[in-house]
Amino acid sequence: MNFITRTKQGIFRCLAFCLSVMTWSAISAQEHSQSQPDSLSADTTSSPRISWYASITTEMPWNISDSRTGWANYIEAGAQIGLWKGGSLNMDAIATYEYHNPVLGDLQWFSNITIGANKAFRLMQFEFSQQLGDKGVLALGLHNNDIDCFNSPYTSLFTNSSYTSIPTLSFNFPIATAPIAALALHAEYQPTEKLTVKETLYNGVADDRLNRQFRFCPQNDGLVNITSIHYSDNEHYIYCLGAGLSNSNMENEETGVQEKAFQYALWLLAEQEICTFGKSGLGVMLQGSIAPKKSSYCSHYWGAGLVCNRLGKMEAQIGLAVNRVLMNDGRETDIELTTSLPVCEYLSLQPALHCINTNGNYKMAALVRASFEIGN
Repeated sequence: MNFITRTKQGIFRCLAFCLSVMTWSAISAQEHSQSQPDSLSADTTSSPRISWYASITTEMPWNISDSRTGWANYIEAGAQIGLWKGGSLNMDAIATYEYHNPVLGDLQWFSNITIGANKAFRLMQFEFSQQLGDKGVLALGLHNNDIDCFNSPYTSLFTNSSYTSIPTLSFNFPIATAPIAALALHAEYQPTEKLTVKETLYNGVADDRLNRQFRFCPQNDGLVNITSIHYSDNEHYIYCLGAGLSNSNMENEETGVQEKAFQYALWLLAEQEICTFGKSGLGVMLQGSIAPKKSSYCSHYWGAGLVCNRLGKMEAQIGLAVNRVLMNDGRETDIELTTSLPVCEYLSLQPALHCINTNGNYKMAALVRASFEIGN
């Protein structure tokens, strides 16, 4: 009872923090726009700007096979503050609360907001970025890897956690994926309009504790390097090829001793719209990733799916996907059917149905998710 009360108090404090960020950002942006001539206010490269967002996602996961239900919540707020021409401060924080969750003992977790212990505040991003002409960006500070590499138009529809972060990275590397982050140097280069190269060098161990997140100690923690190449028109297709290298300090499962071992993973992603009917479109998604079997907990992963976009006036989405992972302690296949239904500009509902085979044992699971998001 005391644990639940403390956690609820933490969630309320995080909500207050989110509302404070939103209110301060809106007032600051309004005051700044009023204090500048119209010509400067419209120039995003020369005048300081403030943008913000906040979202609340709540869902009820349901283990249909064993008649178990739970509750999961994910709160996120962030802001981007323009400091000088081409320079900005980027911030992002999350809070999580779960009750009687997880409800299913699957290897991957069929919900991507099921991310571990309840915590009222986790800082996910706090970095300074600088635009380098019209082709490059350089950023330094606390960084999270999910959005850079894995948040694509089709994969972001599905709820299985492997679509949010490739398991050959998230299971094998102490990588900066939600709910943890690490100090990093991040660079992007866009030689053409459709081609982007991303490079990020992290401290070798990520964390969610403030006194550990801003640590840079490659001698003890090692380093993690993530490189990815993206080719996309931001609407009809995206192709991505990536590689992760690490010599991070990780615990040997057999001896319990911390070891600094070389590790790598390769992955690819392809999303392509194949036909349209009216304003709606039907697309295919393919994913694949490998890591060395001897030194990896997760050695192979693949996924494939069909996604129908821009349905109806509110532009709903519906998708069917299957993925499979090979791990040291088993294999798992997940078939997911889901749809995202916008209710209004700020609110959407998402039911999802999963058929999961873990080491030959079949189980059915489902969830109903509601997401509320505002920002400028």
